[in-house]
Amino acid sequence: MLTVGLFPNTKKQGINSVLNRLIQYFEEHDVAVVLPEDAALELQYTNLAEKLECIKSDITFGITLGGDGTLLNTAREIAPFGIPVCGINMGNLGFLTEIELPDLSSALDRLIKGDYYIEERLMLDAVVIRNGNPIYISPALNDVVVAKGGFSRMIKLKLFIDEELTAEYPADGLIIATSTGSTGYSLSSGGPIINPQLKVIVITPICPHTLQSRPLVISEEEEIKVKMQATHDDIVLTVDGQTVYNLLPDDVVVVRRSPFRARFIKFAGKSYYETLRTKLRRGDHSGCC
Repeated sequence: MLTVGLFPNTKKQGINSVLNRLIQYFEEHDVAVVLPEDAALELQYTNLAEKLECIKSDITFGITLGGDGTLLNTAREIAPFGIPVCGINMGNLGFLTEIELPDLSSALDRLIKGDYYIEERLMLDAVVIRNGNPIYISPALNDVVVAKGGFSRMIKLKLFIDEELTAEYPADGLIIATSTGSTGYSLSSGGPIINPQLKVIVITPICPHTLQSRPLVISEEEEIKVKMQATHDDIVLTVDGQTVYNLLPDDVVVVRRSPFRARFIKFAGKSYYETLRTKLRRGDHSGCC
């Protein structure tokens, strides 16, 4: 019997309406449904509440209701258990989500029939080293960012790849992104778009104070080390735009390939380049026939 975990962003407008529709559909098709305990209590679905640790071992696949942030957060949580996840877009862009609300009925039919394929995505581990000891570790699916805080001056960053000094950046920060994350913060900072089937890492400086800095694409096998030089402690580590950790000037951030892969549910007939064209509106040129 299929068991589906629903992971809603409880703050989205209309979330209960979509949840009711999903729950009713799955009940009619003899599919078990569970929700994380905190979300179930907040949205008053107490009969479907289950502790997150139990959900990870019970569900066949997960469905997120929200935007890319909801999908990223859920994918990081369930990746160590090999559980695939599919996103329903209730946000603005929803570049990573697979299902739009107008297509919900047909998409649900395909899900319970198993009419989909799994696309594995590279994940990273970010480790903060302080005084020679690891003090913090976090998985990342989109990107790892080392940057100055809101009101501080620029920082100097030394980039090492496999222990070899590769570049020095006087900049506002540095983005280390997977190919999945190449269409996020890295793209807005001048980085390239990379097909997520390529298991590579792109390193993009943020507002570098030099004319010679360019994004750098490296192999997933290589280990990245970032050393900071600053006269202040207003430096932060951000993971997937969500998890924030305050850094000190002498901290070292090591980024390496995670042992886990995120597993995204995808439907045949919808290409990555179609998503680029429609969701990033790359083909939308005013005045073009």
